[in-house]
Amino acid sequence: MNKIIAKKRISDEVVKFEIRTSIAINEIRIGHYVILQDEKGEHEISVPVVKTDPEKETITVIVHSANDAAKHFAELNPGNEIVGIEGPFGYPAQIENFGNVLCIGREQGIVPLLPVLTSLHAAGNRIITILSSPTKEGIILENEIKAISDEVITLTDDGSYGEKGSVCQVMTQTMRTNIMNQVIAFGPATTIQITCAHTIKYNIPTQAILYLKNAGKNTGHGIFKVSICGSTRVVCVDGYNFNAYYPNFGEMIKRFGHEEEIPYKINACNEINIPL
Repeated sequence: MNKIIAKKRISDEVVKFEIRTSIAINEIRIGHYVILQDEKGEHEISVPVVKTDPEKETITVIVHSANDAAKHFAELNPGNEIVGIEGPFGYPAQIENFGNVLCIGREQGIVPLLPVLTSLHAAGNRIITILSSPTKEGIILENEIKAISDEVITLTDDGSYGEKGSVCQVMTQTMRTNIMNQVIAFGPATTIQITCAHTIKYNIPTQAILYLKNAGKNTGHGIFKVSICGSTRVVCVDGYNFNAYYPNFGEMIKRFGHEEEIPYKINACNEINIPL
């Protein structure tokens, strides 16, 4: 049984649910996500797990109404049941006191960024967060993220909110004026590519989650974990019912699509596939 026991509307498109569930709560770590399924099997979405409460047997998740399936779940209320919850999936984020951490969230990638930021803040890190979207409407969870970040830089492609600029420009400026000990990026393929172009240059350890904007039947449920393993630059993409190895960013972007042309071509060395 998976029953919604609390609901909080964070914005017009973002809802937080606390769900009493029978899944293995003790196995869930920060960075994991679960799959919500309706009774007819018509709607499935992946959602990040924000919090677990083993005593209450509940998980807290965030639903962003970015498509019809997500809107279906966002309309549910306390007392409603979610027929299926599968997971957890993905790899947990590495959380420790790194020192200075740069976190980047692009569009829907901002949602799974929040629980990671919360844990990084609790671990004592100094956090600079970049939130990026084509328009103002895509900047979500801003107040929640400001509460746990030491500095938040907001970017929109059209200049409708925050600064008008690119993640590339802001990363360059931030890394020139701050010594960063860890970088974590959440977003589409181009965001991951831009991030790694900079972190490879400065030799900064990097964690990333590739978040697809337009997930469909052939692209899984929207969230894919990408592990960048130090100087070896191995790229491994993992998702629910998905396991593939990409030897370079060009192929990753070709496979998952991109928003814009990026003037970087970064090849990863040909290492063996990492089983996920």
